[in-house]
Amino acid sequence: MLRSSLSSTPRSRTAFVGLLLVGALALSGVLAWQVVDAGRSHEAVAHTAVKEQALFAAWEFGNNARRLIWDKLTRPGLDVVAGLGGKSADGELCYPQQDEDWGSWPAGPEAAGAFFRLELSTGELSLAGPEDPGLEKWVREAFSLEEAILLGYGWDPVLADPDDGEGWIAYRTFPEGEIPERVFGFRLLPAGLDIALGYAFEDPDLLPEALTEGRDNGLLFSVAVRDRNHQVLWHTPTAYSSGFVATDTMGSRFAGLETVLTVNPKMAESLTIGGFPASRLPMATGLLLLTGGLVAAAFYQLRREAELSRLRADFVSGVSHELRTPLAQIRMFAETLQLGRVRNEAERDRSLAIIVNESQRLTHQVENVLLYSRAERDALKVSREILDLGCLVNEVAEAFEPLARKARCGLRVETTPGLEARVDGALVRQVLLNLLDNATKYGPAGQTIELGAGRAPGGRIVLWVEDEGPGIPPDQRDRIWDPYYRLEVHRASAVAGSGIGLSVVRRVVEALDGTVRVESAEHGGARFVLELPAARGAESGRRGGAVTPTAVQRTAPDPAEEPRTPAARTSGTRPAEA
Repeated sequence: MLRSSLSSTPRSRTAFVGLLLVGALALSGVLAWQVVDAGRSHEAVAHTAVKEQALFAAWEFGNNARRLIWDKLTRPGLDVVAGLGGKSADGELCYPQQDEDWGSWPAGPEAAGAFFRLELSTGELSLAGPEDPGLEKWVREAFSLEEAILLGYGWDPVLADPDDGEGWIAYRTFPEGEIPERVFGFRLLPAGLDIALGYAFEDPDLLPEALTEGRDNGLLFSVAVRDRNHQVLWHTPTAYSSGFVATDTMGSRFAGLETVLTVNPKMAESLTIGGFPASRLPMATGLLLLTGGLVAAAFYQLRREAELSRLRADFVSGVSHELRTPLAQIRMFAETLQLGRVRNEAERDRSLAIIVNESQRLTHQVENVLLYSRAERDALKVSREILDLGCLVNEVAEAFEPLARKARCGLRVETTPGLEARVDGALVRQVLLNLLDNATKYGPAGQTIELGAGRAPGGRIVLWVEDEGPGIPPDQRDRIWDPYYRLEVHRASAVAGSGIGLSVVRRVVEALDGTVRVESAEHGGARFVLELPAARGAESGRRGGAVTPTAVQRTAPDPAEEPRTPAARTSGTRPAEA
């Protein structure tokens, strides 16, 4: 019941917190999308504003072009034609022969081709100036009285495109405001149109100065003028390419000329107040990734918390099991002595020996937990003194021999004389007891455990514990030193343990400036090897420095020969455990 409450509560809490984190991540995703969408909307509005500015500039250029074509080309040109016989039915149509004949029309010599006059009632056509068969053909095909009224009734000039590739034709009807009697005009050459369009682009600002900040039109825009067949007739020296393009037509009275204005992409941002908004996608993506990382880290911590909770429950269960067995033995034999159920001194001595051994086992477990706790808090205290590790190994073997006998294991000790090191004897003893305890737990019954001490190349002292168990797979030899870690083959077994024994071994050995490793034994078991620095120039060991034998064999007696407890002999059953 305790295990269930310990494991189910963290699991349910983890699930609840996990749902909250997933919800927070989803909400962050929605907010990030809203931010990106708002940025796109803002950017779309800014781009629309620039396109509208471009449309206004194209319209403004068209107005300038129409005004200049009227004021600088068609009106003064038609006035010159009218003064040289264009309005008169009797006079001869003449072409200017001298500069003064052009009057106030300085563009005339460059802009004007042949002149014409057509009498609508008789169809009589008069031409003057350079030979122009295309002009004669177009005039005869284009005009009748009805068509003249339809095409150009009134005094306003009209610019027509004859489709012969030689320029345009400017004309108007006469008399003004009445049914026309004649049509007169001239061929407008491309050079003249270039002059008018160049002035239309260069002189006035196409946008308010508050937006352009005094910059030239050529720095902001490029303009191309096309005919009704979309052939480019004129364009600015610089042609830009961008997504901000606007078109505007000059109307039928100007030969259907069309303006195409393109905004300089480098200056487009300056044409809208506040400029283009910076893209929020990188920021939103970064924040979303950061949120995802934090959520992943939180999930990882939750998983770690759940794992630690499980390990804590396993630790409590393992320690409880480890302590319960010796406590039960102590209580059972203490009650046997208290009730006077022993029949002779031998049974009494054996009961007391078992109580002492189980007390030592309890002490070992408690010391193990305390050492682990101190190591985790970096509060491990080391009291160094020069010791003969050979003598210390023999003492550990002697103390552990009853436990080995109980586990039906033999114990073999191998030492070398003069293995002096400056170490903490209590810590080394605890390390060796931990390794021996593991060997009895995970090795087979009847095995012989080897405990030894010797000298390694380089002067270091080597201690080892070797068993005859299944060994440790190479891919798990780095993991066994982690707290609470158990091999896959042992997780479902009935072998109990606190899970901190090997972790304590590594922490203690490192605190003693040594190293520890595990390798395969010669007969297939596990061989744990400790290397400790030897004492240099030290005196004889303070433990007496007695020379130990090279090898000592301690064989546990057959458990079947051990006498049963007095209680068991009396009742035939084992006393109840506490």
